[in-house]
Amino acid sequence: MKDDIVRYADETGVASAVHPDDLIFRFVLAYPGFRTREQAVKYYFHDGANSAKKLADLLFSQLGVKRGADTSLLEFASGYGCVTRHLSRELAPVKLVSCDIHAAACTFIESALGVDTIRSATKPEDLGIENGSFDAVFALSFFSHMPERTWGRWLKTLFDKVKPGGYLIFTTHGMTTWENLGKPAMPESGIWFAPSSEQKDLDVADYGSTIVTPEYVTRAVGDILHQSVLRLDKADWWGHQDLYVVRNLRSS
Repeated sequence: MKDDIVRYADETGVASAVHPDDLIFRFVLAYPGFRTREQAVKYYFHDGANSAKKLADLLFSQLGVKRGADTSLLEFASGYGCVTRHLSRELAPVKLVSCDIHAAACTFIESALGVDTIRSATKPEDLGIENGSFDAVFALSFFSHMPERTWGRWLKTLFDKVKPGGYLIFTTHGMTTWENLGKPAMPESGIWFAPSSEQKDLDVADYGSTIVTPEYVTRAVGDILHQSVLRLDKADWWGHQDLYVVRNLRSS
């Protein structure tokens, strides 16, 4: 398998180091849809590359964000760098900072991938990042795990880190996921949460499985951020996660 890792890392132009606790890598290896480990390894590297390219296109081509060394982006809930290793290349020379709750993940990303990191926190209010620090904040498949008691608080916390004129970009499990899971009973609030996750080292009460309706997100953006959803692309990421973009129109 090591040869396959090196092969597909070289093919996508990134570092080949993979942390043994990388949840996404382990999940992909165990996924029954891949007939061989080589197929799984190829998917891991190419899917990370595709996500990075997708974000770069969104930022620079569609939203018109300046590609320069004075532009900054926070990748929130980075894990052990599945996408990070590609972002540092696809977004260059943008200043990239990754953030994860696992200390080992932050250490690995800094030492093996050469990207600066900030440690996350269980409580949104404990996230030690100054408000208005980044031109964009990107949270891929993070809100797909937050319970209702922290969902809106994390939305506010991450939005507060965006500079005036900048963007919060995030994905959620929406109605396509709801259908794929057999249409579980959706509360009137528009958020469904199950205390279940493959992330075994985190409390499932804090990090489980979440589905939200577009109405729930739109209402949260309006009520909590006092902003409007700039963009909603349903089932846009991986064919099942909804993509949201919210611009910070507050004055500095």
